[in-house]
Amino acid sequence: MVEKGVWGYFWDSDPSALDIRLNQTYIIERLLDLGDEKAVHWLFKTYSRVEVAEVLRSSRSISPKSRLFWTLILDEGEHA
Repeated sequence: MVEKGVWGYFWDSDPSALDIRLNQTYIIERLLDLGDEKAVHWLFKTYSRVEVAEVLRSSRSISPKSRLFWTLILDEGEHA
C-alpha cells in the first residue's frame, strides 16, 4: 500500500487501492516526476535503486526535465 503521506500525488486514482508491486511503474513514474523530498524518500525506501532506474530507462511518462535530473542523480547516463 502507498503511504498516506504521498497520497496527494495520486489524485487520479484511489491511492488506498494501489499495490506497490502491481502498480510499481505508475508509482515510480509519478513520484520521480512530481514528488517532493518526503515522497522521494518513501520511494527509495520502498523500491530498490535498480527498480527505479529500470522505470527511468523505460518510461515514456516521465518529463524530459525530470528524466535528465534523475539520470544525473542515479548516474544512469550511460544506460538511459
